[in-house]
Amino acid sequence: MSAPIIRFDAIRFAYQLDPILDNFSWQWPAGQHLAILGGNGAGKTTLAKLITDQLRPNAGDIHYAANIGPDDIAHISFDLHRELMEHDRRFDDSETRDDAFDVGTPVRAIILQGQPANAEFDSLCSRLGITHILDQGIRFISTGESRKTLLARALLAKPAALILDNPFEGLDVKAQAEMRTMLDELLTSPTPLILLTKDANDIPDCIDTVYQMAHGKMLGECSAAAAKQASQALHHYAKPLPIADAPAHPADTALLELRNINVNFRGNQVLSDINWTLMPDQHCCISGPNGAGKSTLLGLLCGENDKAYGQEVYLFGKRRGGGESIWEVKAQFGLLNTSMQMNNLKRTKVIDVVASGLFDSVGLYTDYSESQRQMFVAWLDALELLPLKEQRFDRLSFGEQRMVLLARAMVKSPRILILDEPCIGLDNEQKSRLLGAVDQIAAHGQTRILFVSHRSEELPECINQFMDLVPAAQGGYTAQIREA
Repeated sequence: MSAPIIRFDAIRFAYQLDPILDNFSWQWPAGQHLAILGGNGAGKTTLAKLITDQLRPNAGDIHYAANIGPDDIAHISFDLHRELMEHDRRFDDSETRDDAFDVGTPVRAIILQGQPANAEFDSLCSRLGITHILDQGIRFISTGESRKTLLARALLAKPAALILDNPFEGLDVKAQAEMRTMLDELLTSPTPLILLTKDANDIPDCIDTVYQMAHGKMLGECSAAAAKQASQALHHYAKPLPIADAPAHPADTALLELRNINVNFRGNQVLSDINWTLMPDQHCCISGPNGAGKSTLLGLLCGENDKAYGQEVYLFGKRRGGGESIWEVKAQFGLLNTSMQMNNLKRTKVIDVVASGLFDSVGLYTDYSESQRQMFVAWLDALELLPLKEQRFDRLSFGEQRMVLLARAMVKSPRILILDEPCIGLDNEQKSRLLGAVDQIAAHGQTRILFVSHRSEELPECINQFMDLVPAAQGGYTAQIREA
């Protein structure tokens, strides 16, 4: 029998004094494709980082098969995306350029890593559907496009083994289908693969073995079919939320309105002739392919994109550009998105991350009162995050960070809550808690919901309007509106 690809013997790993893996023994059998199924905090990503030497164990031994080392195993994850973004931002020279714009590291360079392009590169980019973004900077592509970019980079390097960390997260429906096709191809190749996932439905049937993981322990193994049969549907729930009273908006006046909106970015049409109205009794789901301009559209509304000026963007009955400050606009919106999570908050304590939402700041630069602190604590408690309040944000799991950002978005009782793919990184229990919380917010306060998602099974029940971004004849994407 061949030696395992990797073997863990009595491994212990702890963040500070908090053990993640303790006396952990496990092996990856030679030639096998595995899935590791578990919720947030199970230890899946820690395991992957130990395999690839991104982390070192506090005790125990890690053994690799002959001719394989940690550098020969590729790990594709949100953390890798974050590191590339931070590196690119560090060398941004927009302030010193004549055109005041640094595109940064192009997707092409990220994939090739200094190697010349060849037919294999062209074929791989075509199969993943990323040929059209090769000259765009890594900071300016969508979450789904970045995920496919990292997969292309890993495959072109021909690793001895591959670890995919929740590869379907952030992909639109078409991209999910493309990723499943690519995954099926990988599972017929001789390159051993581990799929880390929170959702049993994402596990291909041909995976050799599914390991179930929780609290840093392997609980057992089964087939993909058995794992899917055992998976439970979402059941929305949430503790009572500290939703503040607020005056109702006049029922006959639109909350938000876009009239004939067009956005062109450096010669590329992004949004084309967008017309849309959100009334006070509506909560809208916004969907469309990766790169369709969903985040651009949201930025027009909440003050994150200056392309709104000179166009007919109406907020709460008033046209943008009438003398209001950017901070007056931001004060009306709560925002949860992946960009904020990946780019900014780092070493900030959890309670200070929540507090920063009250001041629309990245990080905390203003003292808060005791009464405000009690409000922050109440939101953390309602979302079952209170034990984490003094921990550093970057020490939390991806899903825990997501829930903290929901609390951050809600502490100022915004008129509009923008949730841009909020279920990315959440396990089933956390999805249930988040969706239940969103439905409570919609039912018991004056906050209205804009919810971006690619998955129909991840929508809160309050959604009663749908905006689909579809290709426009004149280029870019336009909006098709339908009511529930």
